[in-house]
Amino acid sequence: MFDLDSKKQNPEQSNEFWQEVLRKRITSTDDIKQNEYLLKIDNTNKFSRGNISGWIGLAKSKKTFALTMFVSALVGCMRLFSKFNANSRNNVLYIDTEQSPADVQRITKRIKKIVGKEEGLFMYGLRPLSPKQRIVAIELLLKKHQVDVLVIDGVRDLLMDINNAVESTEVITLLMKWSYDYDIHIATVLHQNKGDGNSRGHIGTELNNKAETILRISKNETDTSISSIEEVFGRGKGFKKFNFRINDHGLPEVIDEFDITGDLEKAPW
Repeated sequence: MFDLDSKKQNPEQSNEFWQEVLRKRITSTDDIKQNEYLLKIDNTNKFSRGNISGWIGLAKSKKTFALTMFVSALVGCMRLFSKFNANSRNNVLYIDTEQSPADVQRITKRIKKIVGKEEGLFMYGLRPLSPKQRIVAIELLLKKHQVDVLVIDGVRDLLMDINNAVESTEVITLLMKWSYDYDIHIATVLHQNKGDGNSRGHIGTELNNKAETILRISKNETDTSISSIEEVFGRGKGFKKFNFRINDHGLPEVIDEFDITGDLEKAPW
């Protein structure tokens, strides 16, 4: 394998890299695998293999609850509230970098309660590790578990300085490499700035530039028990903003925008 970082580059390595570059040419007649979408929101395909999505929001906006619905639909091959509609059953590697083991376990229990089983979900809490250790751990876990989707709840915890341009570019480049090498979709969670609402730091700028879609989770201005999910930008057709809340079972459920009381009878549990 060629190593561009090697200070003593030999001719064989240079030639190997050149051949690799030539293999990247794409012509109109190439037989290339088209995007395979794993899930729709409403009837709109949004999450494909080999791509990255960003889930942004202010602290306590219920980003993790939004992800709970996303992951549950994928793992259970569910049509959840007719909003999160999986195209197939998928294995999910879920990495949490921020919460305690007890809090991470609560997410696992919520998903199991919605789906009915835990099969296909691989949940890990990497809070005690350093940023570099987390990257190494995720790569090892990708090799161990054959998954279709990688969720990183706390992508900023893969780097030391959220505003370091070089470090941010390296992390996003690594995510793109993983999505390509393992043929998976990678969903990343990142806080947004309070002032302008943009994804936080230089890592957020890089994520905006490289992601297939960016979704924002935000609290309702008049009723903070309700949050919404909207697409900030994305490729292809968008979807209509919708609301959700946490019901009496402690689980997220989508509600009609004109009915803030929701309808527990429509929930799948």
